[in-house]
Amino acid sequence: MIHGLFDFFRKILVDRRNPFISDYEINRLRPPGAVEEQKFMALCIRCNRCMEVCPYGSIKRAGLGATIGTPHVFPQDKACYLCMACCRLCPTGALDKDLKDPSKVKMGKAKIEPSICYSHLFLEHDVIPDESLEKIGALCNTCYNVCPLRDKAIILKDNLYPVILDDCVGCGICVERCPTRPKRAINVIPAGMGRVDEAGFYFRKARTHFDSSRSKEPSSSQQPLSGESLLEQKYNIDSSGKTPKFDFPYEQPKVKGDWD
Repeated sequence: MIHGLFDFFRKILVDRRNPFISDYEINRLRPPGAVEEQKFMALCIRCNRCMEVCPYGSIKRAGLGATIGTPHVFPQDKACYLCMACCRLCPTGALDKDLKDPSKVKMGKAKIEPSICYSHLFLEHDVIPDESLEKIGALCNTCYNVCPLRDKAIILKDNLYPVILDDCVGCGICVERCPTRPKRAINVIPAGMGRVDEAGFYFRKARTHFDSSRSKEPSSSQQPLSGESLLEQKYNIDSSGKTPKFDFPYEQPKVKGDWD
């Protein structure tokens, strides 16, 4: 509850956002097996069973806001250790009770910030020192060592620095154990949010393409139709009373013979 109040006032005073609008945030995850967010909000009855059964105390109740009372995992405080107990106990299907394999969980995907990660800094500044010739960074690799899906969700590139793979389930153990402060060098982007630097990119691209296609008009008869001209041409197509003709490379038999 304290975390929820802190998050509520942080949105107002620091981020200048409306705290009553539900949105995705880094390191704010649904428990494993959670269905799509809109469906989850409709199914979750705030019964707290997932919170009570969690042996690690990873699942917390959301504070004030649109998702008040619903379960979340804040990996910077306590990550999910993929015991799957919450899935088995959910009474409404908000958490998939058939999900038993931890490797199939999709809570999100971890993302490393190279400018903070000790191993990446070691690679950039110790192998190639900066002007000060000071040693910066270290071979940390904590995220790799604690990952429950090591060498599947995360690997050590050239045995020096961690790289996240597509099999990352977003449990957040790497976030909890990451030693960098005050900011973590690794964070989990919730499922449904996509990459932070590309959030909304595909929607904007699709919308731009749609708008441009409607505004274009063919400048000559040789160019393909688009926009309103294409729609008008399609509306004028009338195939009633006409039989399509097909050219076959063989002669069709007039009698089926033994065919049923």
